[in-house]
Amino acid sequence: NTFSASGSSDLVALFLTSPRADTIARVTPLRALRLVFATHRASVSAGASRASFPSRRVRIFPGVPGRRALSPIAASAMSASDAKTPDPPEDVFLEDLRGERSMEWVKAENERALAAIAGPTGKPEDDPMFAKLRAIYDDKKKIPNVRARGDFVYNFWQDEHHVKGIWRRTTMEDFKTPEPTWETVLDVDALAAREKKSWVWKGPSFLDYGPGDDDNRVDRCVVKLSDGGTDACTIREFDVVEKAFVETDAFVLPPGKNSFCWVDRDTAWVGHDFGEGTMSPSGYPLTMREWKRGQPLEDAVEIWRGEPGDVVAAGSAYWDKGHRYKVWYRAQTFYDTEHFASDPDAPGEMVKIDIPSDFSFNTFADHVVIHCKSEWVVNEEHTFKAGSVVAHPADAFLRGERAAFTVLYSPADERCAYAGSAETKDYVMVHTLEHMVTRVYVWRFDHESSSFSFVKAHVAENCQSFGASGVDSERSNELFVTTDGFLDPVALSTATAPDLEDATVLKTNTAWFDTAGMSVELREATSDDGTKVPYFLVRGGGIAEGAPAPTVLYGYGGFEIAMTPGYSATVGESFLSKGMCYAVACIRGGGEFGARWHRAAKKEKRWRAYEDFAAVAKDLVSTGVTTHATLGCMGGSNGGLLTGAMMTHYPHLFGAVVSQCPLLDMERYVLLTSGPSWIDEYGDPSKPEEREALLGFSPYHNLEKSVDDAVKRFGFDEASARRGDHVPATLFTTSTADDRVHPSHARRVVHKMRALGIGGKVLYHEMTEGGHAGAADNVARAKVKTVENRFLVDALKRGDRGLPAR
Repeated sequence: NTFSASGSSDLVALFLTSPRADTIARVTPLRALRLVFATHRASVSAGASRASFPSRRVRIFPGVPGRRALSPIAASAMSASDAKTPDPPEDVFLEDLRGERSMEWVKAENERALAAIAGPTGKPEDDPMFAKLRAIYDDKKKIPNVRARGDFVYNFWQDEHHVKGIWRRTTMEDFKTPEPTWETVLDVDALAAREKKSWVWKGPSFLDYGPGDDDNRVDRCVVKLSDGGTDACTIREFDVVEKAFVETDAFVLPPGKNSFCWVDRDTAWVGHDFGEGTMSPSGYPLTMREWKRGQPLEDAVEIWRGEPGDVVAAGSAYWDKGHRYKVWYRAQTFYDTEHFASDPDAPGEMVKIDIPSDFSFNTFADHVVIHCKSEWVVNEEHTFKAGSVVAHPADAFLRGERAAFTVLYSPADERCAYAGSAETKDYVMVHTLEHMVTRVYVWRFDHESSSFSFVKAHVAENCQSFGASGVDSERSNELFVTTDGFLDPVALSTATAPDLEDATVLKTNTAWFDTAGMSVELREATSDDGTKVPYFLVRGGGIAEGAPAPTVLYGYGGFEIAMTPGYSATVGESFLSKGMCYAVACIRGGGEFGARWHRAAKKEKRWRAYEDFAAVAKDLVSTGVTTHATLGCMGGSNGGLLTGAMMTHYPHLFGAVVSQCPLLDMERYVLLTSGPSWIDEYGDPSKPEEREALLGFSPYHNLEKSVDDAVKRFGFDEASARRGDHVPATLFTTSTADDRVHPSHARRVVHKMRALGIGGKVLYHEMTEGGHAGAADNVARAKVKTVENRFLVDALKRGDRGLPAR
């Protein structure tokens, strides 16, 4: 966990959370889950697939009055739903994750891909690019991502000597020095060797004793470990004083998609698979049990239960600046959550928090803090705009009073959005994205009068990311301040709230590539319905003025996750320094302009995201930045679905496509791993009208139609279309250990394309570990990134839309 120059600056989001009680995860973990889904390739990403800060059905068909029709491509694709896929299709054997037949197929495809990309040896490690990327990931000068706990700051670190990593600590004062002296707390490599497990570190959760004699005591935590990088983790109690796992009466949860919350030293709330009815269709816990130290896990007493169809149900007990909260929630969908809290007048009872289900709920000291995703008409005196953030005294709010609101943020227009908040002992810093520029509003909280007062605002430089968070939000107003941009490495500074601008640079990441002759600009493309779609363009070095250059376009467009500027040494080293350009599209479905921008591409309106991305691609060509043959696109997870849709529906726009850990079969996605949790994002294939829309854009279901489109729409003769000449050079990358988006999505698309005879320019590569992140250590990260980037560089520089001749 570092501010990696590799492109993992999305970890800034994790760094900027409150060290004692995360303002997001402590109340609504589903929002953190959404962020994790979006930033699945944190340390192997292209460099901009991140949200700077943690954030959150109208059918559209041609001829609907008052709405623009879909583009011809989108409209014609709707007819694909008429051709139903056999149930189950023949290639469903590839859903058998580690079955012999599946793995034989994977092995053959891996060999084919590596032979095409890495040459005769089939080893990416022999590519000079690998050594450079490995050096980037192992850089000892990268800024450690630290969390303050008691007298220490803790960091998880990986390099060539610590492949699986070490959890280590030092004092804050020592951390501020150029060469801190670190003390190892847990060596994951040694643990993995001793226990014969491929442990992947997933992080700690510390016990907070709260006010009293033990206020400053920091001795116990639980650590989460995953075998191979899956989402399923084992949870084990750890003593940071003894630097050892607790042996006697320890809290230990077996592997699973568990939840764990400390209540006190001898009590925890846990979510686990306790048998029938205790796990959701999405694979997450539906019950919360109170577990006493020394008690058999199966005897823990159930204290909370969601409904059978919920995504997840859980609870959280925590201290917030001396105030005790117990909160329970049930997420009915990915975006609709009911919250409950302890009744202030009857602590043994709970009361429903009366807010719309799509709003987020958090706390600060003795106030609740609410993010309004839509307009909120509270009463005659109070109406809040969509996107507003408001605070109210907590006890009064839970009693039903609605008289003492403080508006912490109200967006000026539809292109302004709340982007998360951070805190210190006496200040709240509301981060926003306003017309793609970060602005931070600083509020002071007076604990005696229990009131907020506005202090000042800080505006980041254009095309720069900026964030501020408390070092120890319970005890001081000291801040960590981070800045970075596409051409500017992450800088970590210290400051004291409220003076964010008066920061002293503490550490700066390595500048891995020469930026001479490079530039960054924020541009706009016009989508098919007239919507202006922003995108960032980074021009590489050595490009003659006015000359088109090979260009990689990155996108995501889902789950209300914003694409913002971020330094990526892997992008700079692989593309920009090689005379290429790099662009990041801020399309609908994302969070750049808040919930409205996201909802504009949900479910039946998913086509809007694809039209937006295609519009950016067209703009890059029409303005002379590149040509269609030298334009590539890349995206992961939901972004992998995006680029899969480009390969299927817009193949004429691209010379090469990389789709990482993608969803691709939008009929069967609900049957696999966490798929049911995303129904509110994509739609429900069991409902005819939503199934029609899903199959209209589903890449798997439109492969045959793409052949017809190649002839009828894009000018290919039938023979060349039947052999797949219309398909751009395409690479799918996945992980066997991905238990979030099943690798069978990509497996089956490639298998089907081979069967149809249109897969001649398609490659597939699957890592065996790493989970949804695609890789679990720096060697694997450098390998998969070399495979992806070498593929793009070679394909786009050739400009023939084909695979290399090896």
